[in-house]
Amino acid sequence: MKITEALRILELDTLPKDEQEVSVAYKRLAKKHHPDSGGTEEAFQELGAAVEYVLRALALVDATVEKNKRRSKESDALAEKRAKMRAEMLKRRAEEDRKRNIQATWGISVILVLIVLSGIAMFIQPRFIHWMVEKERVERMATVIGTGPDRSYTISWKYQGESYTEVLNGRFIDGKWLVGPAGMPMIKGGKYIVSFNARNPDYFELKDKYIDPETADRYFSLVKYPLAAALDLPDTDPDVVCVYWSVLDEFGVDGVAHLFFGALPMRKNWKHNERSFQALKESETFQKLYRSCLGIE
Repeated sequence: MKITEALRILELDTLPKDEQEVSVAYKRLAKKHHPDSGGTEEAFQELGAAVEYVLRALALVDATVEKNKRRSKESDALAEKRAKMRAEMLKRRAEEDRKRNIQATWGISVILVLIVLSGIAMFIQPRFIHWMVEKERVERMATVIGTGPDRSYTISWKYQGESYTEVLNGRFIDGKWLVGPAGMPMIKGGKYIVSFNARNPDYFELKDKYIDPETADRYFSLVKYPLAAALDLPDTDPDVVCVYWSVLDEFGVDGVAHLFFGALPMRKNWKHNERSFQALKESETFQKLYRSCLGIE
């Protein structure tokens, strides 16, 4: 028997909601199909079989509904559990992010403080050294005894029978010239004035703008060619020698550096370059020196 056949026998259009509805339908039809009421045994048995089949169908439906309810509850419980786990995970991540942000903030703060302190030290250190030197200042001629590929050069001087050696840092110009504070190359054997504290020579200042005549001659051998080209004179012309020594006397080593690096652009040498040389060349002081060397009033 099929469910449609059972429902037809019970004269129902749809599956009843509960056993009560089946019982009502059975009682109504039992009077009609009972053999004692004029019905047939076959029809009465068919009615009983239909009732039994529909009741089994109702039980199956109820079991399915109950099963679905349990599944729904389990799904809801699992979803709730997952939601709690996700919330806890997000909470942990938020806490970890907060800690990382705090650490990063502290790290940045420490770096900034170190940068500021380094800047203050770089600003104060030369002034402190100068103050210490000036307390008991002594001057001697220091000699460059070596240069290194790491932009360092070593100077040495003697004082009261003792030798003092110090390593300083310069800067590279055009990838080949290691220059000192005044801007000219620090050549091995070159001699420059060094000022230091008489009691503690560790406090010293290199005055490379003051050089001895021998170092000046060595610088001339470097400068005469660019200087002669700038003045449009032969490098053997005595006027070139005159202009060089006049610039050295008037402007010191800094002026000589303008002559030496006069062909370099500013991007290669920000202090001594073609612009600074042109400014020196056009200055009234230089023009007087130049006219004097050429014997022009």
